[in-house]
Amino acid sequence: MIPITKNVKALSSKFLSFTKSKEKYKEQHSYNPAVDGDLVSFTPSSDLEELERYWVDNPYSFVSIVKTKQKEVEYKVIEPELDSFEILLIEDVHDVLKDVLTLEGVCDIDNINSIDKCKLLREKTEQVLSEYAELEIKSFEKMFYYVRRDFIEFGKISAIMRDPNIEDIWCNGVNMHIHVFHIAYGSIPTNIVFNSSDELNSFVMRISQQSGCHLSASTPILDTVMSDGSRINITYGQEISPNGSSFSIRRLKKTPLTPLDLVAWHTFSSEMMAYFWLCVENHRNIIFCGSTASGKTSSLNAIGMFIPPNKRIVSLEDTKEIQLPHDNWISTITRDGISTDNIGKVDLDDLLRSSLRQRPEYLIVGEVRGREAQTLFQAMNAGHSTCSTFHAGSASEVINRFTNPPISVPAAMFSALDIICVQINAYNLGVEKRRVAVVSEIVRVANTIETEDSFVWDQVTDIFENKASHLLEKGSTVLEDIKQTRGWSGEDLKADLNKRMLFLDSLIAKGIRDYESVAQWINMYYKDPENVLSDLSS
Repeated sequence: MIPITKNVKALSSKFLSFTKSKEKYKEQHSYNPAVDGDLVSFTPSSDLEELERYWVDNPYSFVSIVKTKQKEVEYKVIEPELDSFEILLIEDVHDVLKDVLTLEGVCDIDNINSIDKCKLLREKTEQVLSEYAELEIKSFEKMFYYVRRDFIEFGKISAIMRDPNIEDIWCNGVNMHIHVFHIAYGSIPTNIVFNSSDELNSFVMRISQQSGCHLSASTPILDTVMSDGSRINITYGQEISPNGSSFSIRRLKKTPLTPLDLVAWHTFSSEMMAYFWLCVENHRNIIFCGSTASGKTSSLNAIGMFIPPNKRIVSLEDTKEIQLPHDNWISTITRDGISTDNIGKVDLDDLLRSSLRQRPEYLIVGEVRGREAQTLFQAMNAGHSTCSTFHAGSASEVINRFTNPPISVPAAMFSALDIICVQINAYNLGVEKRRVAVVSEIVRVANTIETEDSFVWDQVTDIFENKASHLLEKGSTVLEDIKQTRGWSGEDLKADLNKRMLFLDSLIAKGIRDYESVAQWINMYYKDPENVLSDLSS
């Protein structure tokens, strides 16, 4: 077996040419799990009960969710195991590949698209490992998995980043198990650990460099966006985090949730969703509030699907999270300054003021926190339909925080806001579930700002009490305004809400939940609701 050399000049002549032996090597290394056997395996020990397992990178890695005797749920990433020879070999392969990629002018691999990255890296790995004529097929595939994971993905957390069920990832320091938030099991520990300060520091430094941001002992805190669009907060070193560098990742959903997902998961009822649909279509102004990770942005994205097709939409965010199926939509994000004096900084207030010159019919603001709230309420009062999110635990807290310093929106401007939707994280048998706690309408703005609840969630029965139905008898502010604007009778309004509810329930019953299909069905409903309902009922 020929040892791998680290002499760059020697490598250049060997790896820039393709030989017959290499072509033979490539033929031998067409991996077939049915013939060559599995790359990964896992058998839970007797003190573990496996609840679920699923692939995240078939055939290289999968996830096993287990429960211990102490009834604690754990998240285990199962990856290929390397023997002692393969461990030593892959260390050399990593070093040689760095030299080869640099020598051939492709050292900036992060700027190559994902398909070409993987193809290029596999080709170079084959060139390097072709020196080992006796290398088994499974050994090559196992080592290529780690090469790809460490060179073009996210290292130790790559499998977790591939898992669509994970919403958040937390690393609290060196020699501490990474924790994740799983949509089915809540916050649970994993078997992934950064074993040294150098390893963890190297990881967070690489993430900062990929995002084009600066991280150092002098600027040890960083908020940025990862290459896949996920948000990450990093603390570097031990000065401000005694356990070593740490990070918190908020995953970006590849496919956003639909209104049907939220109804199927009982975050909303179909009645509530039909109510929001009618309100969005008729240009009501809505704020979703709640604590961190209560589902505010998911609801904002889902409700945004109800905006009629071809309407002019402008969205404004600090980090890109809003995803809409509309064509006539401008997505804008803030940016930091390019110097210590914040020269060139563009904040939400700047974006909001600029957006008002773009003649939007709908304004969607990812989250309001400060002075941009005043501009937002000015936009509402000027007739622009707005939807946004805000950190608050109740409708009264929303009002108090908006109308008092440091935000200080004049109370009189609240007449333009129609609905406050309060979302919470509820717990049932130790499992976290997201629910809309209450939907409140702004009914009067005088000496005080008065609200009235249209929907309320009963935590004991897990049922949404539909107060909007009997509010129709005495005049729900929002529904009454819509009824008058449309020239409907009370029966017309009820019939329209029932049609929308039937439409949503029918799609769920037929298993139509994927994003593109839901968007198409909503568009068809806008064009011809009667025929669409007829098709769904057939």
